[in-house]
Amino acid sequence: SDLIVTKAGPGTIAEATIRGLPCLLSAYLPGQEKGNVDYVEKHGFGVYKPQPDAIAQEVTHWLSDPEVLQDLRNKAKNAGRPLATIRIAQDLGELLFEGPPPRG
Repeated sequence: SDLIVTKAGPGTIAEATIRGLPCLLSAYLPGQEKGNVDYVEKHGFGVYKPQPDAIAQEVTHWLSDPEVLQDLRNKAKNAGRPLATIRIAQDLGELLFEGPPPRG
């Protein structure tokens, strides 16, 4: 895929960044996913466009300009955290087997 058009779900955005896919966000759950829209736009690897005509126009723009698309891909990859799941599992394992870190 060259890009993804999706709702602003955190799992989908995380997977898209790992693959270097620009995100065109078409919807979000108020409150719960609004921060995801802000994250994507702040890091420059996508935009929020709720209207079908605006989505089609943006997709056409991205696909017709290889430099724009590559820039979006690079920014998506830079925003990705491909080892996050492994690090979380390691941290949980350490807590389980070693206990919490000392306070102080």
